[in-house]
Amino acid sequence: MKHTITIQEQHYLELKNHLIQEDGRERVAFIICGRSLVNNNEDRLLTKEVHILSENNLISSELYQVSWNNIHFIKVLAKAESKSFAVVLIHNHPEGINHFSSVDYEGEYHLFKLAFNRNGGKGSHASLIMMPDGSLIGRVWKSDLSNEPISKIRIIGESFKFNYPDRTSNFKSPEAFNRQQLAFGNSLVQDLSKLKITIVGVGATGSATALLLTRLGVGELCLIDKDTIEESNLNRLHGSMLKDVGKYKVDVLQKYIKKIGLGTKVSVEKRWVSDKKCIDHLKTSDLIFGCTDDHAGRILLNRFAYFYLTPVIDMGLIISVKKDSHELENLQGRISYLFPGSDCLVTKGNINMDIAYAENLKRNEPENYKKLKEEAYVIGEGNPAPAVVTFTTQIATMAVNELLNRIQGYNVQALTAPHKIFFFHRGMEIHPENISNNECRICGMNNYWGRGDMQPFLDMVL
Repeated sequence: MKHTITIQEQHYLELKNHLIQEDGRERVAFIICGRSLVNNNEDRLLTKEVHILSENNLISSELYQVSWNNIHFIKVLAKAESKSFAVVLIHNHPEGINHFSSVDYEGEYHLFKLAFNRNGGKGSHASLIMMPDGSLIGRVWKSDLSNEPISKIRIIGESFKFNYPDRTSNFKSPEAFNRQQLAFGNSLVQDLSKLKITIVGVGATGSATALLLTRLGVGELCLIDKDTIEESNLNRLHGSMLKDVGKYKVDVLQKYIKKIGLGTKVSVEKRWVSDKKCIDHLKTSDLIFGCTDDHAGRILLNRFAYFYLTPVIDMGLIISVKKDSHELENLQGRISYLFPGSDCLVTKGNINMDIAYAENLKRNEPENYKKLKEEAYVIGEGNPAPAVVTFTTQIATMAVNELLNRIQGYNVQALTAPHKIFFFHRGMEIHPENISNNECRICGMNNYWGRGDMQPFLDMVL
């Protein structure tokens, strides 16, 4: 079982501003976290609220020690109890000591004994230490009061950063990635090798995305798609051949990636993304690429990004021609980076709720769907959309570069633009701004941000 924590960037900055100050004293704060649990795989904590312990609430604050009255911790426990949230203790080590001390152990042991005695439950709590440079180490405390190290700490927002115990400047890049290292350094190569990325939809954009991520050295991919290959797919489906017609897209792509031989682990799911096995993959991913035209699937991924603090890079391409001619009318691509702080796909008008309803109905109630379609109460299937491999590949490349920029920051100005629209036929690119006074329940309010596991899942009926 891996133990990880994902921290909203705004929470990280608030904590850093409080903990790291020029006087070089230890300080403390508490974090309330949602939970994401996949049995026998990962126990992930997701930050929801930060509670700063001000100077007035400290008994002492020195170079090697900080102490406070536990009444403040009990108040945080009371707030976390009703929804079985986790509580995280975080303090700083001004001298940069990058391990938990015996004093830390003694204090935390009694603190988390209090937490389990008061709130009950089997879910873990955690503690973090922040170094003077802002880096973090952590451990989880279990109900039997044993502790284990946190294997990965993610910080997600406009940028995407993470800490893990063996992250080192001495990492030696494999020979296959030496040219990449010359551009961005060996830390990027190491970071990419630690990522698990799920791709939902492995058609034109999804297959291109998967191969680009493989050649960048991403450690693990999960490919989700229920469709099989048709002959009409071959003009844009990377990794496929004529003999693959009739086979599952994910199986063909998995086989192709393994043949490349760069070491990327690949798992596949031939299911709708709402299936429990697919959801477990989403919950154990560091990042998700949405490469599907399925509106019902997009709704799920859209909510997932905020509930589980897992960034989603969603992409789309529209090609249309004028009626009764081959004259191009629209050639438009879109990339959306979804995270708490950005407008979601519903707010930006990228999801058609009527189509999503029809898609769900068709999957779950096919007979009812057929009847309502005949009565014109649901939207039916239209003619196939135009598709050109150069443009589907181009939008996939732009989406993968979006990920690289969020990790490496080679174009800092672009980080403030979560949504990007490209009008290829006009040579234009626009960056829609976030909507002010946004009242969307998903992206406009923070009630769901970091909520994690709950019933019903994502507070929606699938």
